[in-house]
Amino acid sequence: MTTNTPRSPDDWPTEPERRYARRQGRLAQTCGLDIESHTIDTDTGGRIHYFVAGVPDGDPVVLLHGITEPAATWLPMLPALADQYRLYVPDMPGEGLSAKPSYRGRNLRSFLAEYLLDVFDAVGLDCPHVVAHSLGGWQAFFLTIDHNRVDRLCLVGAPVGVSREFPLLVRLFTVRGVTRLLFWLMTQGDAVASARQWLRLFGVVDDSEVPEDFYELYAVRQEIAGLEESLRSMMTEAGTFGRMSPQTDLSGEIVDIERPTAFIWGSEDYYWEPNTGRAIARRMPDAEF
Repeated sequence: MTTNTPRSPDDWPTEPERRYARRQGRLAQTCGLDIESHTIDTDTGGRIHYFVAGVPDGDPVVLLHGITEPAATWLPMLPALADQYRLYVPDMPGEGLSAKPSYRGRNLRSFLAEYLLDVFDAVGLDCPHVVAHSLGGWQAFFLTIDHNRVDRLCLVGAPVGVSREFPLLVRLFTVRGVTRLLFWLMTQGDAVASARQWLRLFGVVDDSEVPEDFYELYAVRQEIAGLEESLRSMMTEAGTFGRMSPQTDLSGEIVDIERPTAFIWGSEDYYWEPNTGRAIARRMPDAEF
């Protein structure tokens, strides 16, 4: 496993990746952040890209994004943390500037934690704070339950892991022919307009707070080779024919997490109503909702 020197936008091998890296840097500047991009060659997930921000001597915080979104999703929120913490923000395999492996035949519970453990070990993170959104929450639960590598845990939005009963649209993504059609529809028309419409569908109520650079980054992201195929393979591994795998429900294990945990849950979250999470938080030893 090798930690590379910081990467500039010109260091990436393909033009779509270079465009994406430039857009990521532009969004960081819009948000008033200085970031450095790095890559780690992992045995588990191949090349993993992450960027670093914040004060060098601050407590480490790892931020994990959800599916169909890159690590750069966090950029508009990071200024609130950057003056106190050291922030590590990785692209999940298949997303952003990380490698685009197939998820078919993989044990998602082990894979989605083990590549992060490779990153932790390479960067020198023992037990960082973890802030996670959606699918990133699922990963955070794995890191906590299976590996005890989380100090404090914050779940922003409904995390995967609290229920097996997903909304219909998400379950349709597990049907191979249908998921191919849905991903195709996501790329039709003007790319920036499509990105805005897609994110609105999943709960962006007031997009006046979202920088235009963010939508442009999201549109460029879809030009990177292998991204769609990798994400489709993950969805069809997480469920089949509209039925999510039993491993997507960790509710019986989450209640035993002893690390300090905070849930931040929208009153009209796309995935599950707040009572789904509130019932779990009440049973945990040290959780607030």
